[in-house]
Amino acid sequence: MKRRWHIGFLACALVASALWLPASLTARAASSGSDGSGSSGPAAVAASADANATSADASTPGTGVAPNPVRGSANGHGSETSSNEETQAPNAPAQERVVRVLVIGSSVARGWKDPKGGGYLHRTFTALSSLTPITYDVIDKAEPGKGVLSIRDTYVKWLDTYQPQIVCIAWGGLDDLYQHTPFRVYDEQVHWQIEEALDHHAMVMLVTTPVSKASFTTYRVAQQALMESEIQVADSFHNPNVYVFNLFDQMKAYLWAHHESIQPLMHDSWHPNAKGHALAAELLVKDILAKFPATAPVFKAEPASSSRHPEGGSATSSGRPEGELAS
Repeated sequence: MKRRWHIGFLACALVASALWLPASLTARAASSGSDGSGSSGPAAVAASADANATSADASTPGTGVAPNPVRGSANGHGSETSSNEETQAPNAPAQERVVRVLVIGSSVARGWKDPKGGGYLHRTFTALSSLTPITYDVIDKAEPGKGVLSIRDTYVKWLDTYQPQIVCIAWGGLDDLYQHTPFRVYDEQVHWQIEEALDHHAMVMLVTTPVSKASFTTYRVAQQALMESEIQVADSFHNPNVYVFNLFDQMKAYLWAHHESIQPLMHDSWHPNAKGHALAAELLVKDILAKFPATAPVFKAEPASSSRHPEGGSATSSGRPEGELAS
């Protein structure tokens, strides 16, 4: 009886062992498989990160872009050096594609009452920078309330310091009319300003002012005469580097042709509003593109026989009176 019990116990033990071992192996295999996939997770993340880093490096373009970059073929390495080599190509060096413009004038040239657009001159040179391969870098020395005599002690210093390729002379005339600057003095100063610009190998843009309410009322006769006078001074140089843009008469003609009043274009009696500055810039840009080498402004050497008036010389050939300007 006792022997049978031992045999039965051993049989039960063998059956239990047979059932436990496969279950244990299955559990261990499952555990091993889970650990294997977990261990492959970080490796996969690392590989993905490396791949992303490689992709990011490959897609990052070179920097060092010129104001008007010359577009060329892409470089597979995407290095900064290759970008600089591209923009510094001999056929179009970056430094030759920026033209400095020195602006002299008073409040309208400065862009008063056009806070977002910066005034008709800034609008003009911004438009030219967009329409041509040249970037026009404006150095604005126009100052509200000042007339032609106000820059007598600083003008040459500006020319020496900034070395502009273009000088834009854009006096409005109203400050000088109000201050009763004599015609003779006004003409002499404009003549001297043009002469100094040419001596510094800068091209000259003489721009007559946009019209205002005062152009049709208080200073209707005097401002017209003043603008005509400075045009004659500029024309007297007979120099290929001097360009005249008679915005004053063009803007008047536009208003007459379109049967428009100055009222919607004025901020006050002396200054255009943003709409007035915008119209002035539109007319000026069109005139510049028609007459000025805006895509390649280059100073032209004068013939050796070219004569100059002495500094401050009178330009009475304009036929204007030498006394004070009438109001």
